[in-house]
Amino acid sequence: MADTTAALDAAALKGRGFFEQAEKGLFSLRLSSPGGTVDAAFVKTAAAIAETYGTSRLHFTTRQQLEVPGIRADNIPAVEQMLAAEGIGTLTGGSRVRTIMACQGAPVCKFGTTDTGLLARELSALFAGRSLPAKFKIAVTGCKNNCARVEGNDIGVRGLGAGFELYFGGRYGRTIRTATALLPVIPDRETAIKVIRAAVDFFAENARKGERFAVMLDRVGEDAFRAALLPVAGFPDTAGFPDTAGSPDTGSPAQGR
Repeated sequence: MADTTAALDAAALKGRGFFEQAEKGLFSLRLSSPGGTVDAAFVKTAAAIAETYGTSRLHFTTRQQLEVPGIRADNIPAVEQMLAAEGIGTLTGGSRVRTIMACQGAPVCKFGTTDTGLLARELSALFAGRSLPAKFKIAVTGCKNNCARVEGNDIGVRGLGAGFELYFGGRYGRTIRTATALLPVIPDRETAIKVIRAAVDFFAENARKGERFAVMLDRVGEDAFRAALLPVAGFPDTAGFPDTAGSPDTGSPAQGR
């Protein structure tokens, strides 16, 4: 790789987890941390990179990821070698499935009804880094309190203890849209994962380049999307299923962590 910023492909570097900073020639490294949980070795490696090639500072993003700012372009190859040696992923940017968020969930949170960390890791193993027409965000929350704010994601998962509610088409940013539940409650984790896979596949097959999931849903129609998912979920392809449409009920603020 060339040592000058001019020779670097900024879009390709973003796809590899290096985001251009305001100051020319500097990049912020974003590390993948499924479910927002990492081990001590991960943090030690991030700290070593920050001390050796960055500014000795780390930043926690709004999506539970760890960033190392201040990396010079000519140090990127050495940083990537350190990450590879520790098995730390960086496919955190570009048009792909981004790092999957999750609240603490069970067994850590006393309100949690679902092992959100386990589900986030399972979803990450299936989808994280998958190239798509546009960026794609998934979040998992473990109870009615909705600490992970799943309604702002392309797919939001809320564990109910006895099943899962899935929400589709949310987004934050310059344009805000609240995700909605388009299916009945999914009875088990395995089926929920199958439905999520079908939803991601539907997006891959039907979205235009650069088109976010919410925009695609508006264009192709929620009915067409729902019809593709109902058989996967094991529900009849009719309109006679329970009406679950709406956004997640966040519950009482007094009950949150």
